[in-house]
Amino acid sequence: MTGILSDAILGLNLTKFLLHLLNFAILFVALWLILYKPVMKFIRARQERIEEQKKQTEENLRASEEARALEEERLRTLDEEIETKRVAAEKAISEKCDEKLRETEVRAEEIIADAERRAEKQANKVVSDAKQGIKDAAVALAENIIEDKIGEVDDALIDKALKDWKND
Repeated sequence: MTGILSDAILGLNLTKFLLHLLNFAILFVALWLILYKPVMKFIRARQERIEEQKKQTEENLRASEEARALEEERLRTLDEEIETKRVAAEKAISEKCDEKLRETEVRAEEIIADAERRAEKQANKVVSDAKQGIKDAAVALAENIIEDKIGEVDDALIDKALKDWKND
């Protein structure tokens, strides 16, 4: 009767149960060797690649920050240099304008004195022509001075700045 009862429980006897348990153990070990270890190896390799990429990205970020800092310093230096040259150019232009203005004023006074000797009507015309000539000469002189001063040096600086901006 105990044999009937033991067969009745899930239809297994002790031998079948132990065989199923052995099959389960073999299946578990086989799956462990075939699936678990390779999958874990793959996961570890992937994690290492991700960490390596993360380190590379951080290194690239640091390098780009350093490059950006160098560029900012170079731009600051360039701005200071441009400002220095601009101030020097303005000073030179101002001096030239003052000198030319004095020369034209002396010349205008001579023309006015000569014109007053001839006639009052003709003097007014000469004075107005002289004033217009002074204005035109000052404007032309300022244009020439600006073109001379800005021409060579600033073209090179502007070309260099444009090249640097294109490279960024």
